[in-house]
Parts: sequence; structure tokens; C-alpha cells
Amino acid sequence: MRTFIGIDFPKSLKEQIVEVQSFLKSISKKGRWKYIDNFHLTLKFLGEIEYEKVEKIRQALEKNLKDFSRFSLKISSCGYFKGHGNLRVVYLKPDGNLEKLNTLFYLVEDAMAEVGFEREKREYTPHITIAQDIVLNEPFESFQKYVESYSFDEIPVEKVILFLSEEIDRKRVYTPIFDIGFV
Repeated sequence: MRTFIGIDFPKSLKEQIVEVQSFLKSISKKGRWKYIDNFHLTLKFLGEIEYEKVEKIRQALEKNLKDFSRFSLKISSCGYFKGHGNLRVVYLKPDGNLEKLNTLFYLVEDAMAEVGFEREKREYTPHITIAQDIVLNEPFESFQKYVESYSFDEIPVEKVILFLSEEIDRKRVYTPIFDIGFV
């Protein structure tokens, strides 16, 4: 089963992200759009795992996060990863408590290393993917200005979730397997 560890968002924030995504659609020639239920912040992609490993993952996360406290993030900007002639990934950037988010990332990394997962070699770039393979009609700066002027709700970070990622009826679906709450 394909899995990742991430942070989910309240429905109201996901609806705000859809509004912003709609603006991006309006200035795009083409693209692939993330579904409302799939907006999240990834901390660690685990890939394919055996079901038997789920309990070890839970125990390692519980141990490493037992004293971790809740915090919140805010979306205030956006960015993209380049592709060949397109924007491979367009995303929203969280900020606010990035030191705390980075601490959470490293605690999750440490826990997963204990279970046998390889550590991430790239620097952690927290991002919320909203679209892929985008070709724009207007400069990216139009979207940037729109995002920067939008007033998003805060992202409450109260737990991490191990998600199952599967394709159902040609649609990517993320299903929580378990969560670890913070104090």
C-alpha cells in the first residue's frame, strides 16, 4: 500500500483553496487540478509499505511526538516547480511557524529512520499542491498577486496522519489510516 505522513486541513480552508485554484484555472490554457479532498501538507512520503509496518510507524511517531505541541500556519504566498515548457507543480506556501514545522519534519524523519525509511536528501520545501502541468495565459505574477491579496484561514496543526494513497475510479484518494495528536 502506498502511504505518506501529512497534515490535513479543515473543510473551510480547503474551500478557500478551491477559490484560489479557480482563479488559476481562469488564467490557464490547461492543467491537472487537485481535488478539494486531497489538499494537504506532506511531511514524509513513505511509498509502498507492507501493512505489517503500520504499527511500527505508529509506535515510532508516538514516541517522537509525545511532547510536541500544537501550532498553526498561514498561507500567504505561492510558487511553482518548473517542468518542460510548463509549470510542473503550482503550490501554496505555508508560513508563520516554519521553525516549528521544520522541527516537526525532523522529528518525523527521525522516527521513520528508526523504522528503516531512508532520510530525505533534499531540503524540506513545505508546499500545498493545487495543480500540475499548468500552461498559463497570463504571467505567473497575476496569480501571485491574487494569492498574496487573499485572506486565508489559519492551518491548525494538531496532529499528523498516516494516509493511504490509492487510485479509485481513476481518481487519487487519500484515506487516513491513523493519526497522532499533539499536546
